[in-house]
Amino acid sequence: MAELNNVEINFGLDMRNIFKRRLIVDPTGHTIHGNSERLTDNGQNRLHYTHRQVAIWCPNCRRPITDVAELTGRCDYCGTKSCCVHCQADCHVCHRRLCGNCRRGFVGSRILTVCPICLVKLRQRQYLEDQMLIRKAAIENWALRQRQINYIHALQLQAARSRMLGQIQASRIRTSGQLAALREINKIKLALAKLRFYGGRSV
Repeated sequence: MAELNNVEINFGLDMRNIFKRRLIVDPTGHTIHGNSERLTDNGQNRLHYTHRQVAIWCPNCRRPITDVAELTGRCDYCGTKSCCVHCQADCHVCHRRLCGNCRRGFVGSRILTVCPICLVKLRQRQYLEDQMLIRKAAIENWALRQRQINYIHALQLQAARSRMLGQIQASRIRTSGQLAALREINKIKLALAKLRFYGGRSV
């Protein structure tokens, strides 16, 4: 960048013209910013002051550039468009300088501004993470189904055990009832035998 200062003083017929110009040009000779002041005296104690300011437009965001510090150079991705401090963005992954046309947005765990190359890589990584989450969810669902199946089998075994215990208890009750009835029958038979025995002796 080069800065050019020029002061011209012109004298005419009873007139004085002072022209001051300040230009900032790039290495190719194009004017980036220009500032001119003109003071005119017509010789009749009348002064006329004119101030003009010329600036280039940012080719990316179309904002006027009034200071050299606002220019940041060309985009690191496309290498064709220039950037200014208003439209320049940096890739959050590779830290490339990006113009407005080359920057991309990625929404994952957080929102990022990335270049197209890093966007492809982040999408691939997001796809792999999604696949891993899908597999993890499938394994968890399978384990949950297995736990439910095992719980159902345990309930079925417990019900079968309860039925078996009930049958055993019922058979015990039935057996004990039959034994009690046999005891009563034997007691009656013994009493009848005693009666016959003692009745025969008395005769």
